[in-house]
Amino acid sequence: MKIIDSEDKAWFFLNENDNYYIDVNCNYSFVGFTMLIQLSKIEINEYKNQGKEYLNSLAKNIQQYALSHYKDRNVKGNIERMANEAIIEFLEENKGKV
Repeated sequence: MKIIDSEDKAWFFLNENDNYYIDVNCNYSFVGFTMLIQLSKIEINEYKNQGKEYLNSLAKNIQQYALSHYKDRNVKGNIERMANEAIIEFLEENKGKV
């Protein structure tokens, strides 16, 4: 799992083989949580066409609708563990830069 891009305190964009994921920081009331969403083919095409602008828009949409539209797409298990490890490694390598 590799981090391709990120937005400080908002999201991380990752890939593993041909699969792309966005890990988004969300809030509901006073509770903070993250959601790891695997991008669909349509979302991947939008990213390829619009770049980081699309990722910012997608992250905002996930933050707003996390518990309704995106809750069933929240990735768990081994992929989530790999993403968390990649994020921790990225943050350690970029201390003070991010």
